[in-house]
Amino acid sequence: GGGGGGGGGGEASEAYLVGHSLENDLEALGLPHGRVLDTALLYPLRYNLQGAPAKSSLRALTWRFLKRQIQTGARGHEPTEDAAAAMELAQLKLRHGARFGLPGSEAGGTYASLLSSLAKAGWGCSVADRREALELLDESGARRVEVDSDEAGIAYAAAELSEPRRFVWLPLRELASAEATADQTSRAAALETLRSRLAELIAAAPPNTLVAVVGCGASAGGGATGGADKPSPSATSRPLGCVALTVVSGAAGGA
Repeated sequence: GGGGGGGGGGEASEAYLVGHSLENDLEALGLPHGRVLDTALLYPLRYNLQGAPAKSSLRALTWRFLKRQIQTGARGHEPTEDAAAAMELAQLKLRHGARFGLPGSEAGGTYASLLSSLAKAGWGCSVADRREALELLDESGARRVEVDSDEAGIAYAAAELSEPRRFVWLPLRELASAEATADQTSRAAALETLRSRLAELIAAAPPNTLVAVVGCGASAGGGATGGADKPSPSATSRPLGCVALTVVSGAAGGA
């Protein structure tokens, strides 16, 4: 777990226990407790490239919302540091409300706020991704388009470019799958496929189109996120979370 801290006074059974993934600590201690603020549950799940959506790590949440790094020493977890971070994250939730940190919320949802702002300005916005990732996307003024492969995603983005004032967010995940293996041949082939698909998309793009390629690294917890985590010294040994495309098709006659 990520450490915990008590809150409030009076009887211990009436106090709130604050921490991260506290079920592990409580089970190890054989200590049931009825009042828990668990930051692993208070904040949204992250997309997991290897399987079902998973909890965000305390380290990732601390960097994203508190703008500081923890667990950087040789020992890794430091109980007092983890407990303090969990307490501050819980206080943020209490201060800003239950929607804090969710995509689309005013506080902590820059990505979705961008989509909402564009939609209000008359842009057609969409997010094309795998079903499990789309299920984690809160209401943001964007159309959700399920694609089962990078090839299908590129085809969708290219079709969208035929209409003006379009914004498409498209994570490409096949390169990450190849990066997770030790097979250099597979990595090289996946990279070449990515280059080919980008070239195909750019060739289909009309004037006044911006195609931005963003590398989204693995989270501090070992899984893919939307790029909210600052790379750790060992991040270069981890597979890429995904390569994401932002495709912006300008209005006819001007971007």
